[in-house]
Amino acid sequence: MVGTSGFAYASWRGSFYPRRLKPAEMLAFYAQRLPTVEVNTTFYRTQPDEVVAGWVAAVQSDFRFAVKAHRRITHNRRMPNLEEAIRVLAIEANGFGDRLGPVLFQLPPTAPFDEGRIERIAALLPSYWRVAFQFRHRSWHTLQVADLLERMGAALVHGDGEAEPGPLGRGAFLYFRLRRDSYSSQRLTAWARRIAGYLEGGRDVYVYFKHEKLGPHYAQQLLLRVRTSFRPAVQTAL
Repeated sequence: MVGTSGFAYASWRGSFYPRRLKPAEMLAFYAQRLPTVEVNTTFYRTQPDEVVAGWVAAVQSDFRFAVKAHRRITHNRRMPNLEEAIRVLAIEANGFGDRLGPVLFQLPPTAPFDEGRIERIAALLPSYWRVAFQFRHRSWHTLQVADLLERMGAALVHGDGEAEPGPLGRGAFLYFRLRRDSYSSQRLTAWARRIAGYLEGGRDVYVYFKHEKLGPHYAQQLLLRVRTSFRPAVQTAL
């Protein structure tokens, strides 16, 4: 699945969104063109039930929301009140119902490897969640951490274009955050080939471009390349 990080951007009017499209109509318009979105507002504040319900009502049944876990969980090394923070996150995430995609835990660049931290978080998560972890400090980028996440059934996020992108292709499923300011046709084709290979190997793939003005166009181009250039089985997987 290919989408962007967020969808409610006024700067997309006139390029992706029609100029007069109302904010309340953006998600429905987006969902007709892309099959998934990474929700970043959940990182800053817990969303009201009615907001999540409105999002769910605006999209088709096969659309998926990737939900970014609140920073109270990922950005405080001591993780105070972790059980309560996970409980609140679970209520919020479960509001997406069967449209819930991966839940993303993104640690900051200032957080070095902390033995037992991932296990402590994972022990509190619902077993049916698909979970992705992004580490932006190089001390996390080891075979031991990658092996642990794969045994957990989790994804190890690769942040293309970031200072510490992390391993490529590790995880029980794949989660890519494409952060470069621009993507050439050649680079998009290379990513399409890589994604098709993972899909043909039976692994699910989630890809999110950054939200800058060209983000949704890059997402559409990548999705089209994967769907039209490779085997029929890959086309249906997205």
